[in-house]
Amino acid sequence: MIRRILNKIESIYKYRYFARNEKGAYHFLLKKVYKSTDIDFIERIWQLDYFREILEPEPLALKELKRVLVLAPHQDDELLGCGGTILKLKDQGCEISIGFLTDGAELSNPDNSVTTRQTEALKVCENLNANMLELGIDNISMKVTNDHIGKLVTWLEEDWDAVFAVWPVDQPPKHRLCSYILGKALNRANYGGPVNFYSVHTDLLPNFYVDISEVIEDKKKLLGLYESQMKDQRLDHLSTGLDAWRSRFLKPSATARYIETYMQVPAEAYSDFQQIFENVDTNRLFKAHTACMRSFDVIKKI
Repeated sequence: MIRRILNKIESIYKYRYFARNEKGAYHFLLKKVYKSTDIDFIERIWQLDYFREILEPEPLALKELKRVLVLAPHQDDELLGCGGTILKLKDQGCEISIGFLTDGAELSNPDNSVTTRQTEALKVCENLNANMLELGIDNISMKVTNDHIGKLVTWLEEDWDAVFAVWPVDQPPKHRLCSYILGKALNRANYGGPVNFYSVHTDLLPNFYVDISEVIEDKKKLLGLYESQMKDQRLDHLSTGLDAWRSRFLKPSATARYIETYMQVPAEAYSDFQQIFENVDTNRLFKAHTACMRSFDVIKKI
C-alpha cells in the first residue's frame, strides 16, 4: 500500500514537471500513451478533463508566424479547426496556404460534389487571402499513390514557420488516414518546424491556444460559405459551441470567450503517431471503414 502511494506521488510530480517543460504535452502525453495498442483507449484518454489540472496551455505566438501551411482532410475542416486563427493571421499579413488532401467527393453525387466543394473552398481562400492547394485524393475510394505523397512532400519543403494539421486521433476514419499520409510525407521532407494539431470532431489536450473572441462572428460567416455542408447540420453553430467550451482552459471570467486549441509537437514527434497506427488493430483504428483500411495497407508499404 505504501509503495503504491509513493508511486502515485512520484507520478504526480512527474506529470507536473512535464507540464511545465518546454515540450511537456509531447513528452508526457505522447511518450506515456502512444505505446498502448488499444486505439479506443488512446482516443478517449486525450479528452479526460482530469489532465486540465496538469496542462496549462499558453497563447500561440502568432506574431512570429510569417508563412504558414494549413492542411485539411476536407473542405471545411480548416475553418472548423482553426478558422479563427487563420483570420487573425490574415489580419497581421501572414502568407497563408491551405492544402486540401481529398477532393471532397460525396457518394450520393460524386461528380457535382467535387466541383461544388472546390468552388466553396476557393471562395473561403479568397476571403482569407490564402493560396489554395489541392492534393486530389479521391474522397470515396481514398486511394493514395506515391505521387500524392510526393506532392505533399513538395508542399512541406517550402519555408514554413508552422504547419497546422488535423489531430491524428480525430474520430473520422478519413481524417486518421490523412494524418497517416502526412506522417509519411514528413518522414521524407526536410521540414523541421512545429506541427500544430487542431481538432474537428474529437477534442484534444492542448499545450497552446488562440483567443478568437474578436473574430468569432467572422469565422461563422466564413463557415456559411460552405453551403453544401450546412444543409444537414449547422456546422457554424456546433463550431462556435466548441470554441466557447474550450475557453474552460482559461482562467475563470464572466466574459464570453472563444478559443481554438492546439497540441503542438516538433515535426519529428509525428513518428510516434505513425507507430500508434501501425501497431493498433486496423479495423478498430478505421472503424471498419473498408476504403480506409484498404488504402492504409497500401500506404504502409510505400
